[in-house]
Amino acid sequence: MSNRVFRYSVTQKKERYTKAFWLIFNVVFIVFFLNVIVDFFIFPVKQNSVSMTPDLEDGSLVLVTPILNNVKRGDVVLLKPQLKEEYSGFTIFCDSLVRLFTAQQVSLLKKSIFPGTKEKFRRVIGVPGDTIYMRDYVMYIKPEGEKHFLTEFEFAQRTKKYRPYNVTFMSAPPTWDNEIGVKGYFDEIVLGENEYFVLGDNRKACDDSRLWGTISKNDMKARALCCYFPFKKMRVYAQR
Repeated sequence: MSNRVFRYSVTQKKERYTKAFWLIFNVVFIVFFLNVIVDFFIFPVKQNSVSMTPDLEDGSLVLVTPILNNVKRGDVVLLKPQLKEEYSGFTIFCDSLVRLFTAQQVSLLKKSIFPGTKEKFRRVIGVPGDTIYMRDYVMYIKPEGEKHFLTEFEFAQRTKKYRPYNVTFMSAPPTWDNEIGVKGYFDEIVLGENEYFVLGDNRKACDDSRLWGTISKNDMKARALCCYFPFKKMRVYAQR
């Protein structure tokens, strides 16, 4: 009788250990799988400024993909911080887990108050080969090989390659010093190979290529796919 009880007890322990092992294995696998998805395919980002209003308002949640092999005019891209803060690999890993399971609402990394240390969304307006200029906060574009300029809005309607968008802009009063603040105009420039010109949709209250100059693909972290919150602002950001 005692031998039977002993064998039954050992069998139960083995079953419990086996169940515990597979539970831990499944949890680790799921976390690893989700992190692979987050790192290489798709992840959510919270917009924390008014730089992309009215279409992408402060507090919006956006799904983005780090796959950047096909960046087009009109795409909304997530830019890397211009000033990078150093953290240990372990801290970054733990932060990625916390952000993963809190829908990007909580982060272990200390938020810097200095400009240039945060990721930011901007819209690609000029692509390699374009000739561009700006008047009254509106971009005029002549793609490589074309003869005439179109406004960014006319171009969007003509090509149908991306969804129309809205911008917040103003015409400066006649007495305004155009050298003060974010410029609403600049003369013609030609974009070279791997040069992109990005702007915020809120043209009068954001920093963008008017201040930094052109950017390259290396400055981009991800491309926006869709805004899924708030629900009234749900939209897809590009038509492929």
